[in-house]
Amino acid sequence: MSRTYRDPIHQEIFLDSKDAIENTLIELIDSQEMQRMRWIKQLGTAWFTFHGAEATRFQHSLGAMYIAKLMMEKFQKDLSLDQDTYQEYKALVLFAALLHDVGHAPFSHSSEDITGVKHEFWTQKIIKDSSTEINQILEKFQEGISEKVCQVLSKSYPVKFLSGIVNSQTDCDRFDYLLRDSYFTGTAYGNFDLNRVIASLTVDLENDCLVVVGEKGMLAVEDYLYARYSMYLQVYQHKKCLASDSLLLKLFERVKLLTRNRRISFLDDAVYKWIMQPETMSVEEYLELDDPNIIKHMKAWMKEKDIILRDLATRFLKRKLFKAQRINKGDNLEEIYKKKSEELRKMNLDPEFYLDIVTIASSSYSFYNPDTSNFFKAIFVKDNQGELKEISTISHVVNSLVKNDFENSWAVSINADKSPTEANAIFV
Repeated sequence: MSRTYRDPIHQEIFLDSKDAIENTLIELIDSQEMQRMRWIKQLGTAWFTFHGAEATRFQHSLGAMYIAKLMMEKFQKDLSLDQDTYQEYKALVLFAALLHDVGHAPFSHSSEDITGVKHEFWTQKIIKDSSTEINQILEKFQEGISEKVCQVLSKSYPVKFLSGIVNSQTDCDRFDYLLRDSYFTGTAYGNFDLNRVIASLTVDLENDCLVVVGEKGMLAVEDYLYARYSMYLQVYQHKKCLASDSLLLKLFERVKLLTRNRRISFLDDAVYKWIMQPETMSVEEYLELDDPNIIKHMKAWMKEKDIILRDLATRFLKRKLFKAQRINKGDNLEEIYKKKSEELRKMNLDPEFYLDIVTIASSSYSFYNPDTSNFFKAIFVKDNQGELKEISTISHVVNSLVKNDFENSWAVSINADKSPTEANAIFV
């Protein structure tokens, strides 16, 4: 049976069950591993700052798949691929685009520092594990294709431009999350002309990569890059988002300490392994993790004997967030940490769990860091002579964005002039 998914960004996403590839996409969407994505928020803890940021990884995954479909249709016209080759490429790209985020943990990127394990690792394990519905559906479609899908995601598939559609500086993932995140945060920062950008892209067969065509194409991509720049500064790196992420990490640091000392009463096996022994987790155990599971734990931790854990869980669930204060450039971070620590100690608060120094420019989650030696990490423009040039070398707009010194550090802690939610004396 054909499906129409009504989407707030792309309106109607139609899949035809009579088409073998699209019927497999429908089956993948209905798999329990994909349905789990309904329970993981796209923007981590950003809903504390932007109350509409309730979109899920499930919605984004469908959107990314739809954009990949549009890109494949455009490139088929450019390359005039024979039908068998086109169908082979289409299957790999659309399956990879749909499944690219299936390995996300609770709260998406906000939680990755808890374990230090990136979602890409678990995405590959879920796709390759023969016990998952996703693997079984893929292998039913074509034996061995699950491995090829993982190669596309990891950029090791022999036809490199296919990976570029899913994972590059101009990919379906970024295109969808900018438009979707802008919509759900109630902002206009991430808006750009998607159709115009796709029309500006083509495949450079000599270098096996995606490139921008000409000056008009470059103008469309400039608009897209400025949208990314604005979203990072105004949404993804908003100081309140940094504060809520920091609170989440400090909460789990306390959980880890108490778990090592066997001083925590509520912790199920899956969450225990996730935070303490992620390398030992099975795929089945990992798939038990989602946002509601962690919220359930936090509600229980509000009643724990440990006063710090109780306080941090209460702050998170009642939105009593830490406050992020910008640190002036050139200031000594160690001195600031020492000063803030002394302020907290006077309040009988342990700096280990109530203070964080966050420097956002060091994050790999950045709007554009060109690497001219890597076609996946830079955007190249093809001029009328067929020569490829990295976009920041010929675009004044992109050059100014790349050179702009936007590195910021923040001291994240509770307000020094406000009382804690619990009684005093909450040191370890």
